[in-house]
Amino acid sequence: MKILAITNQKGGVGKTTTCVNLAASMASMGKQVLLIDLDPQGNASTGSGIDKSHLKWSIYHVLIGEKSLKEVVVRSEKGGFDIAPANRDLAGAEVELVNELARENRLKAALAKMGDAYDVVLLDCPLPSTW
Repeated sequence: MKILAITNQKGGVGKTTTCVNLAASMASMGKQVLLIDLDPQGNASTGSGIDKSHLKWSIYHVLIGEKSLKEVVVRSEKGGFDIAPANRDLAGAEVELVNELARENRLKAALAKMGDAYDVVLLDCPLPSTW
């Protein structure tokens, strides 16, 4: 499984557009693709055809330990790939996890439990909060 993080310290440079288009392109080539929306704005989710306002579970629930990654993944019917969606709940994760040990490894651990289910995982990263 290859993991690609699309990140930049500046907003409006096409991180989300790149992630969604890469996911759809790779899926059209027969790859099993998981897109993880790590931005509380949830634009990768919306761009993948997911209604973020009606999400029951999201990547937020994975990071705080309530759900497994497998439990929150939904299918982007438009793009032909899977997505771990995000919404504004994700903004609270940083505050909620501030005192948790090894919080920086939660996503890595969640991905490890997925085994070889995906050929490629794309991470749509938010703007860094500490720049």
